[in-house]
Amino acid sequence: MEQIKKIVFLEAVQDYGGARISAVELAERLSRKHKVTIIDFYGSCTPFVENVTKRGIDLRIIEKRETPYIINTSPVLLIKIINSLLFIPHLIGIRKKVQNIIKEIQPDYIVLNNSKVLSSLVYFPNKKFKVLFFARGWFILSQISKLDKLLYKYLVDKFVCVSNATKQALFCGGLTSLDNLYVVHNAISEVALSKEVAVIEKGENTKIILHAGGFLKDKGQLVSLEMAKILKGKGVDFKLVLAGLVYKGGESEVFYNKVVDLVRLYKLDDVVEIVKNKPNVITYFNACDILVHPSETEGLPRVIMEAMILKKPVVANAVGGVSDYILNGFTGFLPHHNSAEEYAEYVEKLIGNEKLYNFIADNGYNLVKTSFTEENQLNSLDKVFES
Repeated sequence: MEQIKKIVFLEAVQDYGGARISAVELAERLSRKHKVTIIDFYGSCTPFVENVTKRGIDLRIIEKRETPYIINTSPVLLIKIINSLLFIPHLIGIRKKVQNIIKEIQPDYIVLNNSKVLSSLVYFPNKKFKVLFFARGWFILSQISKLDKLLYKYLVDKFVCVSNATKQALFCGGLTSLDNLYVVHNAISEVALSKEVAVIEKGENTKIILHAGGFLKDKGQLVSLEMAKILKGKGVDFKLVLAGLVYKGGESEVFYNKVVDLVRLYKLDDVVEIVKNKPNVITYFNACDILVHPSETEGLPRVIMEAMILKKPVVANAVGGVSDYILNGFTGFLPHHNSAEEYAEYVEKLIGNEKLYNFIADNGYNLVKTSFTEENQLNSLDKVFES
């Protein structure tokens, strides 16, 4: 008989995006045979708290706040340094509270995915649990600070990589050895997805192109607007929907305003619809025909998996774990990086060729349906627990 394990997910949630959704779903799957607790620093993200509670997962909130602490909003380096120094006493207090709860629970494993929460385990006395760092990003070496490298080296027991690209990046960056790296893909169930379809104003033959991602420069909305400008110039009957979160803290809001201004400047008001901060973006996946994803960096983007399971062809940058999903010309298309011209070319081909559209859609669906399953995810994670 398999031994029941005590597993703690340690979080500091600011928004309920793809990574957080995947973490909550994984916690629920594990809770079917293990004792699972989620510890969140502030409980300030209402959709996250509501979804954890709805799924019946034990939730502990360290210090309830209406909004999270965001200390790096200023463009001035000196102010950033001052804010960071002022934040240290608070972080020490949080660390003490986190460690007290962990001592009470006495978990076998702690699952976390960022250095902020990992730092709360510094100087943990008589540590008996294993730390599993769920590497959900791409982990390019140049983007990892020296402090983070030290935290990984001394506090992490195993790395659980969301994609093969992440595994390769961690190893090639010298952050750990191959025997400490495990790939555990995200999983999805089409049955669990909402069937509600968003209402989008369009013509009878208009095709809906969806760009789903938070409003940040790295998420590629500017490439999608350039693509829309090209498609409009060619007379293609389409509508581009930009759906995503506007994050708190300044940078995202500035970028969102830039996107709005560019829509006006490019005279795309008639072919672009902006949807911000909608809690149920899957309704737009149900309504769309094609997903474009010109992101700069990814671990294993959930939006691609959602599009594929709904039989929507995907055109995306070949970054991070995107290549775990897309074989160019078979399960999707991989344009040259950020090439608006090639994005427009592939989208136009999909719109104009029903046979090609169905070929790509069916292949993507079959890949996700057979490989990115709950059973495969849990079996992969069991190998981590047994190691």
